[in-house]
Amino acid sequence: MRDVEQVIAGLKSEAIREITKENARPEAQLAWYWTYIGSLDMAQQLGLINDARRQALYREVEQFKPAYEVKVPQEVKPNHLAAAEMSVEGNYNQIDGIINNEAPKPPSVLDNLRQCQEEAGKSQGGAAPPSRDPER
Repeated sequence: MRDVEQVIAGLKSEAIREITKENARPEAQLAWYWTYIGSLDMAQQLGLINDARRQALYREVEQFKPAYEVKVPQEVKPNHLAAAEMSVEGNYNQIDGIINNEAPKPPSVLDNLRQCQEEAGKSQGGAAPPSRDPER
């Protein structure tokens, strides 16, 4: 039992030292405190200390408990239109609150060919070959 008390005393002194550091972040101080408390709980569950001793050790470090509150992020309101839209849209880059947007159309092969011909004509210094497209 004496060894257990030595280990607990070492844990306590380390936790107090880290909690009371001048430049310690509040999150770290809180983590050190609750780690020590968890260690006491584990020691009690393993039968190394009894509940009365655990409660006494709690009271000894209670004055060092950091006054830090964990900030919970604001909850984002659910967008029911976006949820409905995700089930019917063709692709997810169109989630904007308007249901049934058309999926973007890929460029046609003819458009790619025309663009390549124009670029080839410009790089050679000549004009692009005439288009044989019946639409023009």
